[in-house]
Parts: sequence; C-alpha cells; structure tokens
Amino acid sequence: QHCYICRQSGATIMCREEDCDRWFHLPCAKEGGCVTHYIPHYSSYCHEHRPEQDVQVTPEPGTQCLICMELVDDRKTFRTMVCPACKRAWFHRDCIQGQAMCAGILCLQCPLCRDIREFLSQMFILGIRVPFR
Repeated sequence: QHCYICRQSGATIMCREEDCDRWFHLPCAKEGGCVTHYIPHYSSYCHEHRPEQDVQVTPEPGTQCLICMELVDDRKTFRTMVCPACKRAWFHRDCIQGQAMCAGILCLQCPLCRDIREFLSQMFILGIRVPFR
C-alpha cells in the first residue's frame, strides 16, 4: 500500500472510516494530521475523518499555550486544543503530548482547572498518547 501523505510504499495503517481507502505510515500520521487512538482497540483516522473537539470556543487574541507560553492559533485546529472542562486553557497538541508522556495516566490533568475525568477522556479521543505508568 502507498502512504497518502509521503506517497511511498509500505504503509501499514488504514483509516478506520468504513469507506475511506487512505493508508499511511505511523511516522507520517502526525505530519498529515491523522489521529491514532492508543487505547484498546487501536484505531487510526485520516485528516478528513479524525475526531474533532466539539467545544465551541475560540481563544482571545494573544492567548498563550499554558505549557510552552507561546501563542496559540486564533482558533481550534489540529495543532491547537482547549480544555473541554474549563474551556479557558489552550495548549498546543505537541505540548500536551509531552506533558502526557511525563505525567502518565494517573497525573495528567488540565494545566489550568486541574480537571482529570473530562480532560483525560477527551485527550484519549483526540489521539494523545497517555502511558499507563
């Protein structure tokens, strides 16, 4: 199979959407805006079928990522996320992924409101890998 992102052969991951025929390599997934669920039953979605946050808010101008303190995009995107509980904490996907890898499942929480339940379940759905350690 050919990767729809890099066009090279050897793609082993297929979009889980029923009628989608896109295949990709795991390393290409992030670059192509794909989402992989790292919870049993592992599944992956191309950029067109990936789950999106259903929170209807936009950041105020000049809003910073609470982890790296750099500006976030002016709207919710694949790279920019918001806490589903407080709807005020904005962060970059890469920043929260780094936080998740350090914190693990028992300690990952919203950097602002400290919500665990809603925050953690949304991170799993949006493809943030959270180790069970």
